[in-house]
Amino acid sequence: MEQNVVEPTVIEGRDIIVLYGSETGNAEDIALELSKMTRRLHFKTVCDEMDEIKLAELIRYRLAIFVTSTTGQGDLPRNTAKFWTNLRRTRLNNTNCLGALKFTIFGLGDSSYPNVNAAARKLRARLKQLGATEFFRPGEGDERHDNGIDSAYLPWSQELREHLVTDYPLPGNLQPIADDIPLPPKYHIEFEMGNVLPTPSSDSLQPEPYPPTELLDIPNSLTALVNSNTRVTPISHWQDVRHIQLSVQAEKKDVYLHKMLPFLAGATAVIYPKNFPQDVQTLIDMMGWDSLADRQFDRNRSTLPKKLYPLTTCQSVLRDLLTHNFDITAVPKRSFLRQMSHFATNENEKERLLEFTKPGNQQEFYDYTSRPRRTTLEVLRDFPSVKIPLRYALEMFPVIRGREFSICNGATSVPPTFKEDGQFKVELTAALVEYKTIIRKPREGLCSRYLKHLKAGTTIKISINPPTSPTLRPENMLVGPETKRQGRPLIAVATGTGIAPIRALINDRKAAGIKAPVLVFFGCRNEKADFLFEKEHSSSSSKQPSSRDDEAVYWGDNVRVIPAFSRDENPTQVKPLLPPGVESETTDRIPTDMLEIVEQGKNYVQHQIKKHGYEVSRLLMGNVAPVICVCGNAGRMPERVRSAFEDVLVEYNLVPGKEEARAWVNNSDKVVYWQEVW
Repeated sequence: MEQNVVEPTVIEGRDIIVLYGSETGNAEDIALELSKMTRRLHFKTVCDEMDEIKLAELIRYRLAIFVTSTTGQGDLPRNTAKFWTNLRRTRLNNTNCLGALKFTIFGLGDSSYPNVNAAARKLRARLKQLGATEFFRPGEGDERHDNGIDSAYLPWSQELREHLVTDYPLPGNLQPIADDIPLPPKYHIEFEMGNVLPTPSSDSLQPEPYPPTELLDIPNSLTALVNSNTRVTPISHWQDVRHIQLSVQAEKKDVYLHKMLPFLAGATAVIYPKNFPQDVQTLIDMMGWDSLADRQFDRNRSTLPKKLYPLTTCQSVLRDLLTHNFDITAVPKRSFLRQMSHFATNENEKERLLEFTKPGNQQEFYDYTSRPRRTTLEVLRDFPSVKIPLRYALEMFPVIRGREFSICNGATSVPPTFKEDGQFKVELTAALVEYKTIIRKPREGLCSRYLKHLKAGTTIKISINPPTSPTLRPENMLVGPETKRQGRPLIAVATGTGIAPIRALINDRKAAGIKAPVLVFFGCRNEKADFLFEKEHSSSSSKQPSSRDDEAVYWGDNVRVIPAFSRDENPTQVKPLLPPGVESETTDRIPTDMLEIVEQGKNYVQHQIKKHGYEVSRLLMGNVAPVICVCGNAGRMPERVRSAFEDVLVEYNLVPGKEEARAWVNNSDKVVYWQEVW
C-alpha cells in the first residue's frame, strides 16, 4: 500500500542545483541523495551531470552543490569534460563571472592514489577564482577508509542539512518533509492499450537461461564480434581469469578512434552487461508486475531516466527495460532501503528498514548489505511486504553502467587497413568477480556473470574510451630534438590483470620503434596458475639470459620481466644485476621499519623492486627521465610500490633521504609516474 505523497512547496527564489562528475556511479548516487534532501527542504532542485549544464545556466542559480570523483592521474571524470573546458577559458579570468554563485563541494577520493581528491580541489579552486563563494565547508571522502566514502559523507551531509535549515529558513509554519514520507516520483511510464507481446503461459516453459543477444542502441558505441572467450587460469585456481578477443567494426564518423589508433595503451573497452532472464522474472513476480511486464509502452509519452537505451530490433516493453537497463542485482545503497520503507505494509519491516538508514547505524547497514554483498533481489526477498510502484522503480533501481576493461593488445595487432575498412581487434583480460560470503549462494558481479557465459560468435556493443592521460602515447615516450629523439626507459609494475595495459604499452612501443629498456615487475600468486602471458614472456625473444640473470624472463628485445610469486613455497627468483665489484647479493639486510619486519619472507612486487634496486637505480639516474607505470590492485600495493622506489633512490645515493626521494618521485622532470589501479 502506497503512502500519501507530499509535493515540495514552490517558493520564489528558493532554488538549488546539484551537479556531479562520476565514472562509476558513486558520485552520481551521492548527488541524487543530496538532491532529495534539498527537495525535502522545499528547494526547487535540479540534479544533473556537469556536462549537461552551460555556464550561462549555472549563474541563474543562487546555490550550487558539486559532487565529483577523481579519475586517472588526478583528472575530472569524463562527463565533466565540456563543463571543465568552459570553466577554464582564459577569457573568464578576472571577470568575477560567478560572483553571485554560492557553492559547496564534496569530493570522492581514494588514498591509494597520490592525487587523492585532486579533481574536487581543482574544481573548487577554479570556482573561487571566478568569484564564487562557499556557503558551506567542502567535504572529502576516502574509499580506503573502513566505512568507505560514508565515513566522511554522512556527517558532512548531516551538517549541510542543518546549515541549510538554519541559514535558509522556511517561511511561516512550513516544515521540512519528513524522511518517512515519499516525494513525488520523477519518472512515469505510459503503456499502450492492448499491445501485449506474447509470452509463455505454461509453467513448464521457463525463461531462457542466458541474457538475450539483442543489441542496444547505445550512442557512440561500436559493434563487436566475440571471437573467443577463454579461461586462462586452471579450473583448480581460485580465480577465473578470461582472455577475450573481439573483432570490432568502426565507422568513418568515429573520428576519435582514427586519431587514437593504432596505439591502444591506456585505452579501455566498455562492456555493457545484461541481467539474466530468471532474475528479471523473479523481480516481476515479487513486485506483482506480471500484467505489465510484456505490455508495450510509448517512449514519447513516458518520462524515463537518462541513459536508458532502446533495443535496436524489439518493441519497448517493461521486461526489456529490466533486462537491458536496470541493475537489479547490485548491492543496494542506503537511499534504496529508505525508499523501500515508504512501501512496506508490515510495520516491523518498515521499522527495520528505517533503522538501517539512521545516522550512526553505518556499521549495521554495512554488515547487512556490503559485507555479505547482499543483492537488491535478496533484500527485497527479506522484506516481502514491500511492493514498489512501477513509477518509483524507475528512479530506485540504478541504471546498468558499462564496465571498463583495459585493452591488452597494442598497435602490433591493428592492421594497416584499418583506415580504409574500420576493422581492428581488441583483446581484454578480465578477472571475474566470484567469491563466497556468509550468504550460502556464491557472489558474482553482474558483468562477471555476463562475461562468464558470453559465447564465441555473439555480437555485442562496446565503447572505446581513450587513455585518461596522454602519458602513454608513443610520441610522449620520446624526448629530445627531432633528429636525435631518445626513448624513455619504462619501469612497469603490475599485479594480476594489471598486466593488461602494460602488455598494450609494450606492443605500442615496439610498433613505434622505441628501443629504450623496459623492466617489468609482475606480481601474481602462483607461477603455474596465474602467471598471465607467460608463454609470450618466454617465447617472444630470441635473447637468452646471461649468466648473471639466468632465471629472467624476456618479453621481446629490451624487455625484462621479473615475476613475484607470492603464494609459491619456493618461488622462482630472478637473480639481480649487481653493481661493479659486488660478487654476490646481500641476504642479511636488517629491516629498517615495522613494515619490513612484518613483510619479512614475503615475495611481493615491492620486494622485487628493492632486490633489483641497482638495475632500477640505473634507469632512474639515466640521461632520459623514465616512465613508471603502476597497474593492478588498489589498497596497499600502490603506496608500498612507491615507497620501494623511494627506498631505492636513498639506498643507491641518488638522494640523501626519504623526504628528498618523495620529491624526486613527484617531480615530472625526474620521472613520469602513471598509476591506474582498481
